[in-house]
Order: sequence, then C-alpha cells, then structure tokens
Amino acid sequence: MTRFIAALGWLLVFMLGGAMAMSVAGDLAAQHHPVPVKALALLGGLGSEIGSNLWLLALCFARLPGAREPRWSRPHLGLLRGLWGIFGFGLVMAAGGGLFVNVRVAAAFYLILQRSTVLPSFTDPVTLTGAVLAGELMAGLWLAWSMRRLGPQALADGSPHGVAWRPAPLAAYAQAVLLALLLTLVVAAMFRLVPPNFHAMKDLSTAKLFDGPPITIAAMLGVMLLLGPVLEEIAFRGIGFAGIAASLGPTGATLLTTALFLAAHAPEKMYYLPGFLDVGLLALASCHLRLRYGSIRPGILLHVLYNGLGLVATAALR
Repeated sequence: MTRFIAALGWLLVFMLGGAMAMSVAGDLAAQHHPVPVKALALLGGLGSEIGSNLWLLALCFARLPGAREPRWSRPHLGLLRGLWGIFGFGLVMAAGGGLFVNVRVAAAFYLILQRSTVLPSFTDPVTLTGAVLAGELMAGLWLAWSMRRLGPQALADGSPHGVAWRPAPLAAYAQAVLLALLLTLVVAAMFRLVPPNFHAMKDLSTAKLFDGPPITIAAMLGVMLLLGPVLEEIAFRGIGFAGIAASLGPTGATLLTTALFLAAHAPEKMYYLPGFLDVGLLALASCHLRLRYGSIRPGILLHVLYNGLGLVATAALR
C-alpha cells in the first residue's frame, strides 16, 4: 500500500510538472502573439500527458523512490515476474510511443501559437512510424534492462524455467524454416477460403504505416521483420514463459503465453478473425521450439520468416 500511494504521488508530481512546463512555454508564446485561454489550457493538458508518459517509464524502469521495487520487478523468475515481463513490455511500448506523439503535438502546437501556422495532421505515416519506432526502441531498452537484472545464469538456462537466450543446434533452425513455410501455406489457404476485405482494412493505422515515403516504409519493414519478432519472443517466450512455467509448468506457460499473444494481436486481427488461427499457431510453434531445443532463437527465426512470408503472401493474393 505504501508503494501504491508513493506511485500515485509521483504521478501527480509528473503531471503537474509537465502542465507547469507547458504553461510557461505558452506564456512565452503569448508575449509575441495573443493566445486564447482555451489554447493555454490545452497546452497544459498536453504537458500533463507528457508527464504521465514519463512517470510510467520511470515506474517500469524502477526509478521512483518509494515505489521502485514492486515484487514483480525483482530479479527472480516467478509468476508475477513472468506476467510483468509481458505486460511491462506492452506498457513501456505504449508509453514510449505516446511520449513521441505527445511531444510532437506539443511542439507543433507551440509553433502554431508563435507563427499562426495551420495545424498539421498527427495521423500521417511519419508520425505513426515515429511512434512505433519510439515504442519498440523503448521496449527494447526495457527488455535489455530486465534481462541484465535477471543475470547470465537465468538467461542461459534452457529449461522451461529459464529465459533460454542461448544458441540452438542447426536442426532447430531448419525446423523453424519448415514451420514458417507451413504457416505461410495456412495463411494462403485462409486467404483463398475466406478472402480478407482489403478495402475495409486500408484505413487501419497499420495499413497507413506503409503509405508514407520510402524511409518510413523501410523503417516499418525493419520493425516487422527484425525488431518486433526479437522483442516479442524475448517478452512472451523468454521472460514471460519462464516466469509462468515456474508456477504453472510448461503446459500452463504455453497456454497462457499463447492466449496473451493472441490478445496482444487482437486489435489488428479483429478485422480478419481467421487471422487468430495463424497467430495462435505461430505462438504454439515457438513454444514447441523453445521446449524441444532449450532456446528461443529458433522461435525468433520462425517469427521473422512468418512475418516476411506473410507480407509476400498478402501482396501476392491481394
């Protein structure tokens, strides 16, 4: 209870500090151009949002005195630590992406107050790509920090109770390639049997990410084909699986991490419900590789190939 109260106190400090900082910026802008009171209030609200983003990042990185050592952040693997490995990963990603968007909005709003320019769009591919990259990179830093806290022994442990961040035999990678090809065939068959409504899906944020300039498209391909698979496998089949398996066993960890993996991908799959099938099969196949070979690296290769071949299949059948 003491840590909870301390965390809420820090949230208030961060939000008030952000609001005050942005209000001062608005007052400086008002010295050059008249600024409506409503605009200053909006600027203060943006500052509060930035403060809440920074508070969440500080909380997840255990940098708040009095609230820095909740049970699930301590360097040992158990059920709470495993669940925190997955949920913390999502929270840090959301906070990193939200911080990028809020800072960009606040900066643009401040320039508008000074120069009376037209308000730009914040759903353009550049902003969306920047938010995704900021979230992924922040989540990557958090996972690296978490793995360092666990120590090399837990990382190299290939048992169901270890993170299994270690090399695997060549046969494991060969099986990962085979499973990726099989999953691609499943995706192609689903597209033939139940064709997606690509027209309805074109307005999704994920679709807009590929409508921008070449540099943003290249960045998103990097996220989908490399950064995303690596981070997701570490969070779900690495830290998350190990912690959950310590309490529920390998079967329980397989089922729970797969369910959470499906939930994490629900926003994009809700527009094509059969897509839950191949995402679930991907999660189960990654768990199989982890348990059989004592390493999450074949699962990373499977995930990379699944994403890449899935893009090719989508483009070919569209």
